[in-house]
Amino acid sequence: MIALTVSDAMDADASIIRLSELIKRNASIGIPDAICIRNDTFTPEPFASMTELIGKLWNGRIILETDDPSSLAKAILPIIDRAPILVGANEDNLEQFSMVAKMFGCPLCISCDNIDRLYELAQSALSSGVGEVVIDPMMRNMKQCLERCTDIARIKEEMPELDHIVAVRTWSGEYAMTMATVSLLVGDAIVIVDDLDSDCCDTLSALLSSIR
Repeated sequence: MIALTVSDAMDADASIIRLSELIKRNASIGIPDAICIRNDTFTPEPFASMTELIGKLWNGRIILETDDPSSLAKAILPIIDRAPILVGANEDNLEQFSMVAKMFGCPLCISCDNIDRLYELAQSALSSGVGEVVIDPMMRNMKQCLERCTDIARIKEEMPELDHIVAVRTWSGEYAMTMATVSLLVGDAIVIVDDLDSDCCDTLSALLSSIR
């Protein structure tokens, strides 16, 4: 899954222009598969307002990205029936995020840069009643991407019960596309990218088509 982002710091006109562009890309080349709404304002109200707007205009998957449980709880209400993927859970807020994910039946993405600890947190969320967990090993450069994707692939081979979808959070441009390509070739991945030009989106679309 490839997700492109929209910031809740955008005004309504800018966000509609951005959303229109993403809808056109989806119709022509199939990317993005999802829209990720970033809580850049770090406050609940703009996050919820942007989520409501996108929920009305976008029919695909939605991802909510914030590390603030109160912002998350408010933003999820306008799209309560869409089961958005929740991104932003970590060791400090896992209990609150797990509660929201369990209450609304949402997949929960957990972030940690220590692979062993990441799997422990994932198991804790599942044990608390979360239905689906996505793991984010916090790959922030190509070296980390190669190393951690390799580690995860080996773990899945040795222990199939630990087969979680991997989230990759990256930014824009060809470097982001390269990280996305590595991650998708290793296994199921949700790649969240702030922006990619049309050529990069087209390349990733062809790659996804070939491996699906």
